[in-house]
Amino acid sequence: MQRHVQVIFESLLSVMIILEIFFLVLVSIGFVGGIKQISVDHFGFYDITIGILIFIDLIYYRYKDRDPNEGNFIVKNWVYIISSIPLFFICFNLLHLFDFKIIIAIIGIVRIYSLIKVLQITSRDVSKYPQKTKLDYATVVLLLVLILGSFIFFLAERGVNPTVIDYESAIWYAIVSMTTTGYGDIVPVTFLGHIIGVIFILSGMAYVSLVTATLAYSFIDLFRKESRKAINNIGKKSEGLKDSFSTHEEKINKVLERIDELEKKIDEMEKKK
Repeated sequence: MQRHVQVIFESLLSVMIILEIFFLVLVSIGFVGGIKQISVDHFGFYDITIGILIFIDLIYYRYKDRDPNEGNFIVKNWVYIISSIPLFFICFNLLHLFDFKIIIAIIGIVRIYSLIKVLQITSRDVSKYPQKTKLDYATVVLLLVLILGSFIFFLAERGVNPTVIDYESAIWYAIVSMTTTGYGDIVPVTFLGHIIGVIFILSGMAYVSLVTATLAYSFIDLFRKESRKAINNIGKKSEGLKDSFSTHEEKINKVLERIDELEKKIDEMEKKK
């Protein structure tokens, strides 16, 4: 049961880390295309949430189950420690380092690298299933479509479409289109904008179908393996009981044979009398 909880927790954490990396890329583009201060603040709080969850995973599943003979725990799990520090929140929500472009670039590279390394660890148990269904490639394609498509949509609609006032509007339209929600608050007016909108819708529908199938397959397969292990353990125990029963049966047969011999001797003694 505890193993199932760990797999589910780290699977959800992996999804949230992927979103964190995606948001980091969008925010980085937003610094160029224009992004609101409130959006940066909101992402900073999400950065704290990810840091707390990674720290919980480090303490509860890594430190608790560590091997005392492994060596220095901190050196081995340094990416966990770096990832648990909300660098984005500290630099932008607290220190407001918006004018230091070099610092922004360094923070982004360090943050993304450490998150990717943690993602490789947390998704280890279920990563083979996305590989089987090509969900990993589909995820990369979807993110590229979302990032590049939203930026191209922003460039195509800016100055022409009154509802696209900044890059955040383009991101909002991309996400709404991919989820096929369709609020109608932003409608493309250019031909290129319409083409990009169609690409958003089709790619979002295809990806959601693939994710649903992959998650169902991965969890069913994991639980099936655990059930097989339990059945094998029961089988081994039953084999042990069978061997034990056979041993006791042999001893009982020897005792019965001994009793028969004693009875024969008693009969012979009575006949002599």
